[in-house]
Amino acid sequence: MKIAEVRYLEKEEQLVLPRWTSILTEKMRSKYILSKRPFTIHEKDDTLYGVLSFHGGQGLPSPWREKAEAMVKVLAAEGAGILIAPYEGEIPHKILPVATGKILAALFAFDGAAEALRRQGKNPEEAHFLIAGNDMDVLPLILAGMGDYVNHLSFFVDNIGELEGLQEELYIEKGLLTETFSSPKNPLFTEADAIIVCGMEQTGYEHILKRYAVYIDAVGNRPALRRLSQRRWDVAVAEGFYFHYAGQQLESRRAEAVAFISHMDFRGFWLNNFPEGEAREIYFMLKENGFSVSGFSALGKRVKIAKNQG
Repeated sequence: MKIAEVRYLEKEEQLVLPRWTSILTEKMRSKYILSKRPFTIHEKDDTLYGVLSFHGGQGLPSPWREKAEAMVKVLAAEGAGILIAPYEGEIPHKILPVATGKILAALFAFDGAAEALRRQGKNPEEAHFLIAGNDMDVLPLILAGMGDYVNHLSFFVDNIGELEGLQEELYIEKGLLTETFSSPKNPLFTEADAIIVCGMEQTGYEHILKRYAVYIDAVGNRPALRRLSQRRWDVAVAEGFYFHYAGQQLESRRAEAVAFISHMDFRGFWLNNFPEGEAREIYFMLKENGFSVSGFSALGKRVKIAKNQG
């Protein structure tokens, strides 16, 4: 089983075409590319690379969507078991699993937040962690990776009653008392050292975050992340991580793909649609096999977190 990494053409990237195509109009050349060279595939170091001959954007027009599906089918026929998705733009999800990095970002959200705090010179055991939102597709994965260093945890949600059962479980299993609130005016919001976003729309809250807070977006709300990055230079923002694994440093999408092809338990967890009851066991399995957070990424770029200067 191989990993396949797929992407669109870069902004200034041009296809190598037969010389005679230079006499064609731009419209005719585009038709030729769509018909004869819709994608290219090559293999290097046991990874398949597929490039769709389309300059990327947020959406694929109908004919290019069909070509993207055809490319993925060829990759599957050549042995691909999982795709690494491009940072921006769509790719077919129905033919092969697609690694976006979000599964590992959720499972290691607490570890990532704790590592960011350490790099700032803070002690995670003394920090106030806040989970914003309760997307139930993501929250169980986040809580599965919560370490013993968490001693103060709050939840910011629309309906605090929805978490009563969860709060009771956390107290019984970990002896952890938690607080819930539904207003950003609550002092708990402004006191949080590390915020892990789990689905709640983060609009207009940039100005009330604590100075030098850590902000981990586990759901991929890029507009909010971009806005926060522009308005609060002091806040350490991340939506993904780099991982140490087997002597390598892997960006989260590739780490996710490597985990999928290398570890049967993780692959089964994925293919069974991430059963909540197995999430913590999978987290520990990945840790025991050497996965650990080594860096941070946001908006497609690596992020450096410096020691707190405040």
